[in-house]
Amino acid sequence: MCGICGVVGPVERAFADDVEPMARTLAHRGPDDFGTFERRFRTPAGEHVVALGHTRLSIIDLSPLGHQPMTTADGALTIVFNGEIYNYRELRAELVAKGARFRSDSDTEVLLEGYRAWGTESLGRLNGMYAFALWDEAQGRLLLARDPVGIKPLYYGVQAGVLSFGSELRALRRHRGFVATIDRGALGRFLRLGYVPGPETIYAGYRRLMPGDFVVWERGEISTGTFWRLTDPPDEPLPQRYDEAVAALEDLLGDSVERQMISDVPIGAFLSGGVDSSAVVALMQERAKQPVRTFSIGFEDAAYDEAPHARAVARHLGTIHTELVVTRAEARDVALVLPELYDEPFADASAIPTTLLARLTRPHVTVALSGDGGDELFGGYRQYRRFEQLRPWMRLPAPLRRVLRRASPLVPSFGASNALRHLASTDAAGLACSLVSEYEPELLEAMAGPEGAKPPQAFLDTFRAAHGREPVRRAMCSDARVYMADDILVKVDRASMSVALEARVPILDYRVVRLALALPLAWIWKGGVAKAPLRDVLYRRVPRALVDRPKRGFGMPIHTLLEREIGSWQERYLAPARLAEEGHLDPAGVAALQAALRRRPRERDRVEGLWRLLCFQRWFAHNHRGEGLDV
Repeated sequence: MCGICGVVGPVERAFADDVEPMARTLAHRGPDDFGTFERRFRTPAGEHVVALGHTRLSIIDLSPLGHQPMTTADGALTIVFNGEIYNYRELRAELVAKGARFRSDSDTEVLLEGYRAWGTESLGRLNGMYAFALWDEAQGRLLLARDPVGIKPLYYGVQAGVLSFGSELRALRRHRGFVATIDRGALGRFLRLGYVPGPETIYAGYRRLMPGDFVVWERGEISTGTFWRLTDPPDEPLPQRYDEAVAALEDLLGDSVERQMISDVPIGAFLSGGVDSSAVVALMQERAKQPVRTFSIGFEDAAYDEAPHARAVARHLGTIHTELVVTRAEARDVALVLPELYDEPFADASAIPTTLLARLTRPHVTVALSGDGGDELFGGYRQYRRFEQLRPWMRLPAPLRRVLRRASPLVPSFGASNALRHLASTDAAGLACSLVSEYEPELLEAMAGPEGAKPPQAFLDTFRAAHGREPVRRAMCSDARVYMADDILVKVDRASMSVALEARVPILDYRVVRLALALPLAWIWKGGVAKAPLRDVLYRRVPRALVDRPKRGFGMPIHTLLEREIGSWQERYLAPARLAEEGHLDPAGVAALQAALRRRPRERDRVEGLWRLLCFQRWFAHNHRGEGLDV
């Protein structure tokens, strides 16, 4: 893994010398090497400059030949690249047959020569996780691209004719042209979801490049494009029988695991003992020349502790297993630094155990495979069942649905209550979105204004673009496009990169993604059990008794581990005078939310309802008020 950043635009406004300090903010992503590149050029509008920065975590080709920014021998192309291209050896052989000559054994050089041979069409040939910026000297063109699923991050913005970009927003903030205006609409969607959904960021005027998209800056003009759509059908014909689907999944996932085990440094895996990570580890162990190293996190609270299950799977597979039981002190230490680790507001509490897991893993290996993606692709979340249960209610007459809306506060389940509020006024896409929302629209509007109450457009657009599929499969597509890319993968990227650990996700090979999302729901939930095809791949390697249990998710009991901190944070960061001074959240709206939370019957739900507000307020305090992380 690496960190990338850069600028392009008029010399007097681009501030090219800012690229070095921009790159320095990303040193945690790549502690092994550092480099910058700068080139001035003329356009009809005057003198311009492009500057690129790179910090390197050496994984493949550890020699100096892998140094970045990397420029072709003729000086025509220069690239900064974050990620891995898993099919680079096949592409290299194809390019050599076309006459290309290589100086290194790196996948970075394959990207350069691939662009030289095929232009932007080369993006459709890549199998990997990546974000990169490529400068084309002859065309005066800068290309930014991000992998199909969004495993690697890339942010960008245009201010005063200058395009700036970086792997994390912290790099953009170091540019003198950065404008730090909080987008209240994005803030509202953060409160709704617990993360900021793409293409928005928390800052007005700055965006995250969406998965499978690219941006081209050429002689002052900016254009965008898409080279891969999650909702497109698979390249190969779909299996016609369930057993054929399991066989196809086994072949693709096995090939993905084998490709992602390529490394010139030690490699291991995260293991929770659930279906997804157990399947990845089992396939790894089959292909490894020596026992795989596995790592897991546990809790003293049995309701959250999956360590015994991970231990049992590790024992069965014969891995070298390491685990950590999280203490209150360890949870507090990570919770305190979350505003620094996640340089955009982020409220997924599982970021805490994920960071601890990365810290546990890094002293032993430099690369770790994870099982992320299985729930979104194979229907593992509870809201999919609830969506199926509630969707028929959409056919009720409008007057009756309005009655249900008024009665919704009487429903004891907060999630179901929120869903009922949407039945009176929205379609199936809105219903699916409501099931992943923490706060109802009225409270969001009270806190962040009318714009903040709007649902994430990318979620709705993806749901509607997946036409022709069962509605619940369309909801899974939306979650894969938004929740997976902007929550799950952000969480893993920042946690792993905070300790210079490269995390790879074999289940999110684009071929597996397309196959999984195209399979009929009856196969995904075969026998009434979620993830049936993935389970059947696993059952050939691990006994059912070791992995068959109700889903828990990788959560953390913040209501017990952080009880004291949350109480003091609420008093400090949600004080009405402070909210009024900052001007982002309406004090009366926050008070209304606090009153609503007090009516929740469980302490866990009351605390978790405050968590998002506190995460934003602490993030803003640290990043824009200069307040320390110790309180």
